[in-house]
Amino acid sequence: MDTTKARKQGNSIMLTVPKDFHIKAGTVVKPHLTSEGIFYEFVKQDDFFDFDEEILKDLVAQGLTGQELVNKFSYIKRGLPKAMDKLIQETEEEVKNTKPLTKEEAAREIGL
Repeated sequence: MDTTKARKQGNSIMLTVPKDFHIKAGTVVKPHLTSEGIFYEFVKQDDFFDFDEEILKDLVAQGLTGQELVNKFSYIKRGLPKAMDKLIQETEEEVKNTKPLTKEEAAREIGL
Protein backbone atom coordinates (compact mmCIF):
# COMPACT_ATOMS: atom_id res chain seq x y z
CA MET A 1 0.00 0.00 0.00
CA ASP A 2 1.25 3.48 -0.82
CA THR A 3 1.67 6.12 1.86
CA THR A 4 -0.10 9.45 1.76
CA LYS A 5 0.98 12.80 3.11
CA ALA A 6 -1.14 15.27 5.06
CA ARG A 7 -1.38 18.69 3.43
CA LYS A 8 -2.77 22.03 4.55
CA GLN A 9 -5.85 23.41 2.78
CA GLY A 10 -7.15 26.63 4.30
CA ASN A 11 -7.52 26.04 8.05
CA SER A 12 -7.72 22.26 7.64
CA ILE A 13 -5.33 19.37 7.22
CA MET A 14 -6.32 17.08 4.33
CA LEU A 15 -5.49 13.40 3.79
CA THR A 16 -5.77 11.71 0.42
CA VAL A 17 -7.52 8.34 0.19
CA PRO A 18 -5.94 6.04 -2.41
CA LYS A 19 -8.09 5.55 -5.53
CA ASP A 20 -8.07 1.74 -5.19
CA PHE A 21 -10.06 2.10 -1.92
CA HIS A 22 -13.05 3.05 -4.15
CA ILE A 23 -14.35 5.72 -1.75
CA LYS A 24 -16.83 8.02 -3.51
CA ALA A 25 -16.55 11.79 -3.23
CA GLY A 26 -18.95 13.09 -0.60
CA THR A 27 -18.70 9.96 1.57
CA VAL A 28 -19.27 10.97 5.19
CA VAL A 29 -16.88 9.67 7.85
CA LYS A 30 -16.44 10.37 11.57
CA PRO A 31 -12.86 10.56 12.83
CA HIS A 32 -11.86 8.97 16.15
CA LEU A 33 -8.48 9.74 17.71
CA THR A 34 -7.02 6.55 19.21
CA SER A 35 -3.69 5.66 20.80
CA GLU A 36 -2.75 4.00 17.49
CA GLY A 37 -3.69 6.99 15.30
CA ILE A 38 -6.86 8.19 13.62
CA PHE A 39 -9.70 5.78 12.86
CA TYR A 40 -12.33 6.91 10.33
CA GLU A 41 -15.79 5.39 10.71
CA PHE A 42 -18.23 5.48 7.79
CA VAL A 43 -21.43 7.30 8.72
CA LYS A 44 -24.59 5.89 7.22
CA GLN A 45 -26.66 8.76 5.90
CA ASP A 46 -30.39 8.36 6.29
CA ASP A 47 -33.31 10.65 7.00
CA PHE A 48 -34.09 9.04 10.37
CA PHE A 49 -31.96 11.61 12.21
CA ASP A 50 -32.93 14.56 10.01
CA PHE A 51 -34.67 16.95 12.39
CA ASP A 52 -34.61 20.02 10.12
CA GLU A 53 -38.36 20.26 9.66
CA GLU A 54 -39.08 19.77 13.38
CA ILE A 55 -36.47 22.38 14.33
CA LEU A 56 -37.89 24.90 11.87
CA LYS A 57 -41.48 24.31 13.01
CA ASP A 58 -40.43 24.85 16.62
CA LEU A 59 -38.52 28.05 15.82
CA VAL A 60 -41.39 29.43 13.72
CA ALA A 61 -43.79 28.62 16.60
CA GLN A 62 -41.49 30.69 18.81
CA GLY A 63 -42.08 33.61 16.44
CA LEU A 64 -38.62 33.72 14.89
CA THR A 65 -38.35 35.07 11.35
CA GLY A 66 -35.75 36.26 8.89
CA GLN A 67 -32.09 36.29 9.86
CA GLU A 68 -32.93 35.53 13.51
CA LEU A 69 -34.60 32.28 12.36
CA VAL A 70 -31.62 31.39 10.16
CA ASN A 71 -29.10 32.11 12.93
CA LYS A 72 -30.97 30.09 15.57
CA PHE A 73 -31.51 27.18 13.14
CA SER A 74 -27.78 27.10 12.28
CA TYR A 75 -26.85 27.21 15.98
CA ILE A 76 -29.13 24.26 16.81
CA LYS A 77 -27.95 22.22 13.78
CA ARG A 78 -24.30 22.67 14.78
CA GLY A 79 -25.10 21.36 18.27
CA LEU A 80 -26.95 18.22 17.15
CA PRO A 81 -23.94 15.90 16.62
CA LYS A 82 -22.56 16.67 20.09
CA ALA A 83 -26.03 16.25 21.64
CA MET A 84 -26.49 12.89 19.87
CA ASP A 85 -23.03 11.70 21.01
CA LYS A 86 -23.92 12.68 24.60
CA LEU A 87 -27.25 10.84 24.36
CA ILE A 88 -25.51 7.71 23.04
CA GLN A 89 -22.89 7.87 25.80
CA GLU A 90 -25.53 8.29 28.52
CA THR A 91 -27.55 5.39 27.10
CA GLU A 92 -24.48 3.14 26.95
CA GLU A 93 -23.66 3.99 30.59
CA GLU A 94 -27.25 3.30 31.64
CA VAL A 95 -27.29 -0.05 29.83
CA LYS A 96 -23.93 -0.99 31.34
CA ASN A 97 -25.28 -0.36 34.84
CA THR A 98 -28.62 -2.13 34.31
CA LYS A 99 -29.34 -5.74 35.16
CA PRO A 100 -30.94 -7.58 32.22
CA LEU A 101 -34.65 -8.43 32.60
CA THR A 102 -35.80 -12.01 32.77
CA LYS A 103 -38.30 -13.17 30.15
CA GLU A 104 -41.08 -12.88 32.72
CA GLU A 105 -40.02 -9.37 33.79
CA ALA A 106 -39.87 -8.25 30.16
CA ALA A 107 -43.34 -9.65 29.49
CA ARG A 108 -44.74 -7.78 32.52
CA GLU A 109 -42.89 -4.60 31.47
CA ILE A 110 -44.60 -4.55 28.05
CA GLY A 111 -47.94 -5.68 29.40
CA LEU A 112 -48.12 -9.32 28.26
